[in-house]
Amino acid sequence: MKKIIAVILSLVIALTLSVQTFAVEVKRDEFYPIIIVPGYSSSGLYMNNEDGTKTHVWGIDINLILKRVLARSIDLAKGIGELTKGNAKYIADTVGGEFAEMFEHMRCNPDGSSVYDVHTYTSTAADSSNTYLLANEDGKYMYEQEIMGMYGSYIGEDWNDYIFNFSTDFRRNVEKCAADLDKYIDSVLEYTGAEKVNLYCVSHGGQVGATFLNLYGEKKADKLNNVLLTIPAIGGSPIAYGFFSGDIKFDEENLLYFIENGMMFENDYHWLLSNESLDFLDDILHYFLPYVRHIMEFWGSMWDFVPAEEYEKIRDSYLDSDASAELIKRTDRFHHEIYPSMTEKLRACVDAGINVYIIAGTGNRDIIGYKATGDAIISTPSSTGATCAPCGERFNDGYKTLGTVCNNESHNHLSPSMEVDATTAYLPEYTWFVDGLYHGMTIKSDYNTDLITTLMYNDERADLYTYPEFPQFHADTNRCQAVFAKFNNSVEGYVSDSDNALIIENCSKKYDLRIVSVSCNGMDIKIDKSFMTEIPVGGRIEIPFTGDIPNASGVKTQVTVNYVQVGAVTPFGSRTFDFTIINGEKVDFDSENPIVNTDFPQDMLLEIILKFIPSLGLQKLAVLVYNTVKALLINFL
Repeated sequence: MKKIIAVILSLVIALTLSVQTFAVEVKRDEFYPIIIVPGYSSSGLYMNNEDGTKTHVWGIDINLILKRVLARSIDLAKGIGELTKGNAKYIADTVGGEFAEMFEHMRCNPDGSSVYDVHTYTSTAADSSNTYLLANEDGKYMYEQEIMGMYGSYIGEDWNDYIFNFSTDFRRNVEKCAADLDKYIDSVLEYTGAEKVNLYCVSHGGQVGATFLNLYGEKKADKLNNVLLTIPAIGGSPIAYGFFSGDIKFDEENLLYFIENGMMFENDYHWLLSNESLDFLDDILHYFLPYVRHIMEFWGSMWDFVPAEEYEKIRDSYLDSDASAELIKRTDRFHHEIYPSMTEKLRACVDAGINVYIIAGTGNRDIIGYKATGDAIISTPSSTGATCAPCGERFNDGYKTLGTVCNNESHNHLSPSMEVDATTAYLPEYTWFVDGLYHGMTIKSDYNTDLITTLMYNDERADLYTYPEFPQFHADTNRCQAVFAKFNNSVEGYVSDSDNALIIENCSKKYDLRIVSVSCNGMDIKIDKSFMTEIPVGGRIEIPFTGDIPNASGVKTQVTVNYVQVGAVTPFGSRTFDFTIINGEKVDFDSENPIVNTDFPQDMLLEIILKFIPSLGLQKLAVLVYNTVKALLINFL
């Protein structure tokens, strides 16, 4: 039953959102139209039939899915039975066959052209405004409506007139999608009579938006106001590498935590399941993947998604140089010309007067086991251009940033975890990193929502230093995270001798929080009065500490908060925060050991204990209990 539940959870990413308020109040009578450039596969598509009718070919159709499920219910039940015996092929073949039949009309030829005559339902400003879609399409093909509703509350009753929903055939190469966006912007300007537009781009929409800026931005600088790229897949996604190579092995615990964040669960189930092997998911995918490839293998967008470091190898081993010559030509252009010039082109757009901002996730393992840190779907180097240590590792103490884009030594572009060097980013001064942010979860915390609204709805250019409440590096505060911590007088993620207390916030919207213990690695400090300190929903406390902050800079330290959520199904939890000490001369960098493990080593006694606990889930519980007892002994004896 646990395995069945895990499968169901893995298929559910119905994301619920709560309405927040603007961080900076907006007061004006005129608003520029906003064009939403949505994430991958968001656009609805139809096919023209020979008899003049249309057939829906892409977009969730619950009735059709339920009809197919009911028709194959016996086979699905048999497949689940076979799965319990270790046979994943039956259910994979059942579901895969249905998938291939359902989406046959989405196939492309080896040259990247569509096999069938497929089109988007909307293409102009007139047929894609919120106002039109609400009146004629029952609200279908409207994107990102939660955050657009926040914008609307400041405009008034006619706010839907200002929201426009861009559609494109997302199967095609990103250069074609960017050309479609260029035409669409002209359509919105003509339709509204506005002088400028704002672009709100998400995921694949971020790749489309960045490519549009690369190719057309400078020419349209006088027509563009704010362009916000959130969790953008500018350089692609490891998922595409796994898709073509077959090198996919789910990180099951991470996958379940991804779902917890999306659903904003306030109980931690992921680590409870980490002791239960979910390898059957990999088995299902192994047999299911050929059916997906049959439909998607010649989609130009999938080839643009292949990470740059893997592209040549995958292209040469997968595509026929003759049959796919045109597809290769277009994809080569993205990987060899467009993407390598992204930093130069985006900076030129900023210099031309366009406000370009990027918000991206970091600190999460990829769900398919790829080596890069990111938001579990998009790697941080892809979304931001930053240089990152391999996942699970960091730059050693004293690391000197590369400074290839920003070489101003007064600008601190090294993350508190020492995993991200943002001096190489496309736009170092206009990029925000959210540690622990999962893909698609950007507007699931007040911090992120406030940052988005502040950047999007204010015409004056902002940078990292405009709003102190939005530092470049931030630990995610999704309610699923339960707890947040920072020192009282330093920028979030850093600590110096100006600090004398630790601020702890309750991120939960449901449960009061009791702090059981606080421990520190890398600094000899003693946290006072932490035992069973209670923090109400939405509350915060300051816990004083004594001890010395090392007289050095560029040194990593960690603080672990152990807590109990009062009344939760899984009440015990722990979260570790990375900090960098900035308190004197920078320590020397060990160039012979430039990369080290992210976390501090466990002490010898704990290592011995863990050798006798085979279950990963129970190991995590043992670590929590051990570190809690240890912290209590240090702080109170």
